[in-house]
Amino acid sequence: MIKWVLVLFIFMSQAFATPGQFQERFKFERNDNGELVQVVDQSIKMRFSIKPYIDFIKESLTQEQALMANKSEYEKEMAELFADQFDKSSQAPMDFNLFMQSMEEVNKLEVEEIFNNPQFQEVIASFEDRIATALDKINPNVLARLDNPQFFYHKRATYQALKWALDFAKSRLSSVPLLNTASYVLVEVEKMIRERRTFHQNMMLHYMERFTPEELGLTQKEGDLVFSSIYESRIDWFNIWESRAAQANWGGYGLDRFYQEFRLASNRLRDYRHSTNNLGERFNYAFQEADVEGEHVILNLMQTEAMFKGAPAVAYSFNEPKKVVRKRVALMLSDLGLSFVPLPQFIKNIASSYIKSQYEQHRITEGALFAHFEIQNQREMLRNLMIQYLNPFDIHLIL
Repeated sequence: MIKWVLVLFIFMSQAFATPGQFQERFKFERNDNGELVQVVDQSIKMRFSIKPYIDFIKESLTQEQALMANKSEYEKEMAELFADQFDKSSQAPMDFNLFMQSMEEVNKLEVEEIFNNPQFQEVIASFEDRIATALDKINPNVLARLDNPQFFYHKRATYQALKWALDFAKSRLSSVPLLNTASYVLVEVEKMIRERRTFHQNMMLHYMERFTPEELGLTQKEGDLVFSSIYESRIDWFNIWESRAAQANWGGYGLDRFYQEFRLASNRLRDYRHSTNNLGERFNYAFQEADVEGEHVILNLMQTEAMFKGAPAVAYSFNEPKKVVRKRVALMLSDLGLSFVPLPQFIKNIASSYIKSQYEQHRITEGALFAHFEIQNQREMLRNLMIQYLNPFDIHLIL
């Protein structure tokens, strides 16, 4: 089995900070025999309200529409911002023209009229009640459960609430703008609720990579089981074979998976080493400081720029700290606008997948980068990273 020391060896020459933030955030819950049962993240709020997301999406739409008032300047900005993502490549499933069509549909939305509609509000309120009930059942602040190799595999309560709400929306909303916007909101909210756990797990993985189990208050066996539970939570519900593999190797499953990902990330960095002018610090398994084409950035070694592109994605730009979030907001809204474009659904599905491939998983992996900035007490970077995370349910982390 891969031992902790193989991962930690890479960083042993670097000075470690005291993991005070770890102790404040993560709580180890033990049984009467002193055995670690689960790890809880005390910063994940248990009481649920959909209001933070409603405020977030309304503000995002309103601000984007204001920018679109100057059409020529807006198109120029988008062309420069997405010069690489929406290029002339025949492999790209979405071109710049379709992207701009999607944004034009966003510009047509009557934001206040939609969100103030009584039927729309009824759908949202009913979904909020269902989600709140579902969250009471699944303990969203549990990051790892050591005594049950199938703890996360069977928990899909929020998805059931979403399925009900989408059907309810279809029965209550007759106009396309209302139904499409409501459906988008419902899907995004359910997804963001689930993403919180993974984001916080990635924060924890950074600590577990950079500190020994003993420094974190764990035995090595407990640390191995925490790794296993974290990676068990990422098994798709339909992947029964992977679930069985986790059960069969519960003591080593997670650390084996972690080291596999670490190796893949290192290989990606090596393959694209020629594209970097200078390599700085390797922060953790997923993030590497580098200079790329004259820009000082942090590379995400776990995700690429987009579907069909092999280069590591840029997670943070020291030169332009707002650049990443600007791109992500536009991509996020274009996915909503795409639902109104008159094209066959299968084409829109492919285009939507391409849009999401440019930012969706990237945001969640950045939990590990958030933990790095937190240890270094880099407050401005923490704020920038939380903003580009685009998850209003977690914004309290920087307040």
